[in-house]
Amino acid sequence: MSAWHALAVHARSESSAAAELQARVDEVFLPVRVERRAWSDRIKVAERPLFPGYLFVRMALDARARVELLRCKHVVELVGRLPGDARIARAIPDHEVEALRIVVGAERALDPIERLVPGRHVLVGAGPLRGARGVVEQGPDGQRRLVVQIALLGRGVRTVLRADDVVEHVNQAA
Repeated sequence: MSAWHALAVHARSESSAAAELQARVDEVFLPVRVERRAWSDRIKVAERPLFPGYLFVRMALDARARVELLRCKHVVELVGRLPGDARIARAIPDHEVEALRIVVGAERALDPIERLVPGRHVLVGAGPLRGARGVVEQGPDGQRRLVVQIALLGRGVRTVLRADDVVEHVNQAA
């Protein structure tokens, strides 16, 4: 059965790894954010990985597939090996990757964070972030922020919730 998995890849080679993996897996997802950098004579726009050193692949994972992944030039390791079985890694829930896709696609400012945020899980029911599941936190400026988390990595990304983003509480186990 096909599921999402996280791959650790060599630093600054996320795009190359994603291109190499395209033909080997069902789907590759490299979440990026757009950064604008001001130079003395111009403004440069660049895409940077949200989680440097990681990308996500959807595939049916077995021992043979794991070996094929590890043969890829830029791949370091599958993240989250199961205890007692070094060949297999834990899958990432579909809703975590889907929520990440939604916030990346919403073209809003994204702030990657390297920790998990405790709190009650919500589902955005309306607005550009519709369908995203995450945790709502109150920022120091009083604005509400949605934090989408990838628990396996212990990381997340936050974005500001606007008035048209309607949130509903959900059961965390769902």
